[in-house]
Amino acid sequence: MLAVLESRELADAKAAYLASLERLTLAKENFARADALIDKRIVSAEAHLEAKTDYAEARINLRNARQKLFALGIGEARLNEITEEDEADLTEYVMRAPLSGTVVARHLTRGESVPTDREAFIIADVSTVWIDISIYAHDLERVESGQTVTVVTEGGLETEGRIGFVTPNVSEETRTANARVFLANEPMRLRPGMFVTARIAVSEEPADVRVPAAALQNHEGRDVVFVKDKEGRLNPRPVTLGRRNSHYVEVLAGLKTGDTVVTDGAFIVKSQLAKSGFDDGHNH
Repeated sequence: MLAVLESRELADAKAAYLASLERLTLAKENFARADALIDKRIVSAEAHLEAKTDYAEARINLRNARQKLFALGIGEARLNEITEEDEADLTEYVMRAPLSGTVVARHLTRGESVPTDREAFIIADVSTVWIDISIYAHDLERVESGQTVTVVTEGGLETEGRIGFVTPNVSEETRTANARVFLANEPMRLRPGMFVTARIAVSEEPADVRVPAAALQNHEGRDVVFVKDKEGRLNPRPVTLGRRNSHYVEVLAGLKTGDTVVTDGAFIVKSQLAKSGFDDGHNH
């Protein structure tokens, strides 16, 4: 969160600082003149002491004005810039955030003053986002830090991350715990507040042969994949399936390691071959 100072308070402090600078310059010149004339007995000792006192007070006032600006968040570099600004710019200033990021909320309108106990803008670094996954109590034993998570947004964007940690407590209201996933958010397509679907890989089991789920087609009630033969022709081959997840299907029979199968566009291949009648033994 970024808390900003009331503009009038800062403008008054800047004006007081500039006025202190002017008074110091004048007091310094008066004291220098009096100091030069005291030996010539042109000015009295009383006038010399008064000029010296005014000079000392002007330095004290300037120091206090500087400290006031420092307390309001003005740094040394910005302090030097103030003396170069026009008087018309005294009520304008740059709000500098303590971190770089994106403005995610604005609580300020033109002409409105902002007190110190209210935010003008809220800035967040959304280059990395957190995703909280609700885990039911009966699934907690299967979920742990380091597991791979596939996250899918409502718009279909899919990305992968890993669980950073799982909260040790279960909510009394929802009877769930939270698993937190940290994701890089480039190019800023994940937005705070979005609802997503998460799939957690709770275990890994080897498979001798697997194919992408998109490669599977159904023909006359049987699962088939299209395999390219040595002549480059595509032939439907029945397969026996085993386990599956959201991306892959295990093939128990019908394929061997090294077979080339159609993945993307398998349905189009099926449609084209059906037109030419791939059941007559002439597959082209």
